[in-house]
Amino acid sequence: MVDPGQKARGRGTRRRSAAPEEFQDLYDHVLTCSKCGFCQPACPLFRATGREGHVARSKVTLYRDIIEDRLQMSPAVKDVFANCLLCRACTDSCVPAVKTDEVVISFRHAYAERFGRGFLQRRVFRTLLPRPRLMRGLVRIVWAFRKTGLIEAARRVGLVGLLNPKLERALELGAEKPGPLLRSRLAKRTRSPKGEATGSNDRPKVGYWMSCGYNYVLPEVGEATVRVLERLGFAVEVLDNCCCGLAAYGYGDRESAALLARENLRRLGDVGRFDAIVSECGSCSGHLKEYARLLAGDPEWSARAQELQGRVRSFSEFVAERGDLGVFRGNGAAETGAEIVSPAECTVTFHDPCHLGRRYQNVVDQPRRILSSLPGITLREMEESDSCCGAAGTYGVLHPETSAAVLDRKTCFLRDTGASIVVTECPSCMMQLKLGAQRAGLPVSVLNISQICDRAGQPKPPGQDATH
Repeated sequence: MVDPGQKARGRGTRRRSAAPEEFQDLYDHVLTCSKCGFCQPACPLFRATGREGHVARSKVTLYRDIIEDRLQMSPAVKDVFANCLLCRACTDSCVPAVKTDEVVISFRHAYAERFGRGFLQRRVFRTLLPRPRLMRGLVRIVWAFRKTGLIEAARRVGLVGLLNPKLERALELGAEKPGPLLRSRLAKRTRSPKGEATGSNDRPKVGYWMSCGYNYVLPEVGEATVRVLERLGFAVEVLDNCCCGLAAYGYGDRESAALLARENLRRLGDVGRFDAIVSECGSCSGHLKEYARLLAGDPEWSARAQELQGRVRSFSEFVAERGDLGVFRGNGAAETGAEIVSPAECTVTFHDPCHLGRRYQNVVDQPRRILSSLPGITLREMEESDSCCGAAGTYGVLHPETSAAVLDRKTCFLRDTGASIVVTECPSCMMQLKLGAQRAGLPVSVLNISQICDRAGQPKPPGQDATH
């Protein structure tokens, strides 16, 4: 561990810093920042607002100043570190590759440890999210009260956004109660399109990781994902997982994130029974791959976290690796004698979710290869396609004005493509992009990549005209 209080650093010997102990672990790392400013034009928040305080070098400088006793932790400093999307765009442009997201998470964690976490936040992260049955019950209550007006009171006190920011976003979009949750819908599915049990032993098996966003708000996405995986020849087991823990980690609550990681590993059991564990949520698949790092010091769970990391795949990553893309072109129709519906020709563009793209999972080419393989699809790239849309989990809820400014920039690039469909692989991004299109009056549909694959490979109902 580095003790900056016992190193000269060109400033002379001084007393031990009063900064949180964990800051010392990153001291040598933040010293590599030369304040060159390359992070400035890369930052989506700076692009949208022009505020230097949003830029990575400002955060790194403040972090170093705290270690070197030139600055005290305070609410004003906390606000600077709250304004970060954790998208890693700054690191991508940084010559010494300063890991700003780790610096930000470290500050958020240390600040909460010193000044305390809110009672509601602790209960949600440490009591509610590890218990998915209880969580589902509360979500059903939220949807049940949607039309009573009482839900607005829950929004005003922040309960809805804290329970799940995707619910808050759905309410802003004016979404109605979506009916049965995804888990209930999938529980009714017992057989695949080929008439085999979904857990059939003679087919390679994948575990379907259910994202909170798709379970509670966008269940039609999960249904499409499972249909596509089965159409590709895989038996699908719907996993009994709870929240992946990314929201807790983003708040700097490492303890809750680790608790959720352990609970999920316990629920998954032996992951060796799966060829892969697949999620069409880039945030979930990205964070699951971080479990090994999160639990690296845990002798009981670190090995299982490593094994899980090796089996987790995003939907597009898995389909590009293991799927027969000919199914989407109709080449697989001969097996059943069914004709495959070809969608009307349209132009689509792809938005790279931060946790899916090159700065996290580096799943970039795969979704584009899938889209290019679909019949009737013209793929047109969007400028800054990998720039954050401004949702960033809870950020869009807690900082609506700044988030909207980031979204407006993204929406302008979307308009320039002339696309009628924007495809992505994240529920937060889907809801954010839909909000942007509505505000701008763009006639653009927002789909998950599994949905557009599902539409492209859907067998034509018997007796229906091929051009219908």
